[in-house]
Amino acid sequence: EVMALTRNESRVIEKVGVYDGFRPGEHAALVVNDEIDLRMFPKHWVYGFAIEQETDRGMRRTIQVFDAAGDAVHKVFLREGSNADAWAPVVEDLKIVDQSNTLNVSPRKPTEGAKGSADQAERLRSECDKITDTHQFLMMTRRIKMNRLGA
Repeated sequence: EVMALTRNESRVIEKVGVYDGFRPGEHAALVVNDEIDLRMFPKHWVYGFAIEQETDRGMRRTIQVFDAAGDAVHKVFLREGSNADAWAPVVEDLKIVDQSNTLNVSPRKPTEGAKGSADQAERLRSECDKITDTHQFLMMTRRIKMNRLGA
């Protein structure tokens, strides 16, 4: 059991659970279970760090993933009940050969502006009512010719 943390300017999402139900994919990979429901886009996961830091409450171990712009994408925190003995093998398995301490970050591409229409509001609500999984949202917005900001 770990804490999965994802954040952006608007939200911090913390989920406690296990990374069971992993489904790999070239465009998107998923972890879907009762505790953690996560869609990952591997092309955006550019840098990763395994961090061990002594704190007032003991050793804190995290894996932190960053995108090409240097922004945190996702973090995994070991908790008191986590299997600390499994930490080193996981870190070793994920480690890449290049252990450079230099990051080559690049500016973030501008976000596409809102693409939507007030005329589509009822259709949007109706389509949203049919969603059974949050991962269906983007496909639904494309179907009605909107984007996430427009929706």
